[in-house]
Amino acid sequence: MDLIGIGIDLVYIPKIQRLLNQYGERFQKKVFSEEEIEYSLKRKNTAFHLASSFASKEAFFKAVGGYSPFTFKEIILKRDFEKGTPFLELKGKAKEIFKKRGGKKILLALSHENEYTISVVVILGKFK
Repeated sequence: MDLIGIGIDLVYIPKIQRLLNQYGERFQKKVFSEEEIEYSLKRKNTAFHLASSFASKEAFFKAVGGYSPFTFKEIILKRDFEKGTPFLELKGKAKEIFKKRGGKKILLALSHENEYTISVVVILGKFK
């Protein structure tokens, strides 16, 4: 498989908390899927989980080339609890652009330290 793109994003978790405090549900519904919102609201630190999702969306956006006729809601951070790994599910235009670019596989890595979360996305496929 060819390397299609690499993206990385670092998010300051208190910034996400400020957006949640300031815009609440409006911010959540604009950026995150219902599934991501539901998952994060069940956790002790909602902002921490939403920041991880946000970083993953940004990293994917960069890896796919920064082309954006899609919305961030079409990029969904999910977790495989059996394997203990995160992964991205694509929908709509995000999925179309991924395939148009020759994408076949998305590798995702997340890490957290104190008030920061970082996400790295690698897209593999057939280079066009």
